[in-house]
Amino acid sequence: MYNTVAQPLILSAIGLTSKQMVKVELKPGNSGINFFLKTSSQSLIKIPATANYVVNTLRNVVLGIKSERICLVEHLLAAIGLFGLNNLDIFVDGPEIPLGDGSAKLWLDLFYANSLKPVPVVADIELPEPVVFKQNSSYLLALPDSRFSLNYLMDWQHPLIGKRWQEFNDKSLIEDIGLARTFGSLKDHKLLGVDEVMVTLTPDGFSQELIFNDEPVRHKLLDLFGDLMLSGYNPQRFKAKFISVKGGHTLDVKMAGKLLDLLK
Repeated sequence: MYNTVAQPLILSAIGLTSKQMVKVELKPGNSGINFFLKTSSQSLIKIPATANYVVNTLRNVVLGIKSERICLVEHLLAAIGLFGLNNLDIFVDGPEIPLGDGSAKLWLDLFYANSLKPVPVVADIELPEPVVFKQNSSYLLALPDSRFSLNYLMDWQHPLIGKRWQEFNDKSLIEDIGLARTFGSLKDHKLLGVDEVMVTLTPDGFSQELIFNDEPVRHKLLDLFGDLMLSGYNPQRFKAKFISVKGGHTLDVKMAGKLLDLLK
């Protein structure tokens, strides 16, 4: 399968951490998803979008090689996968991928505005064995199945979250997870200076009206989908049931790395 863009797509937006304008250009590619960063010497360095190049998963996924870094890649990768694209060269003029409203909407809007249509992805990769990762009270499992599905169990001590379960599968709409925004504590968002623009947890609710009543768990599915793109394959190609119990980027990337190894 060879799905890419017909012509370059360009988006410029303010970066979350740098507070500077970041330009991202998506160009037709022929060898998977690759990021190209401009170094201090103005040369380009290539960083493949695979788990082998992940250097940090603390709050987001950071790819790197040598001293070069590009962070917040997960939502862009999710949008690329949701549209069924699998060959893109992504040129980034800055240290991060713009976050927009905290969902993948920024990228979905770019694709729709350029008349791209989602390419159906067929589940055609058999999972050779169950895969399980555990970290404290969190788990991530991949179980052989006849079709693709992502499942997430959220358990937060918050009056409007609590225990939530949601699934994304081959019958779901892109927007079911693509529009789900990230969220965080008031303390963290004040530290980043985004408490007035991002969905922030308050003691009894949220700082903004939610798009879905279970938007936080849907966002976890968006993150999981984007992180699994780091396997080098669109997650929808796996005949597998992925089940995340209170998981996050660290377990997601471990799973992507294992899938990458299993399919070598």
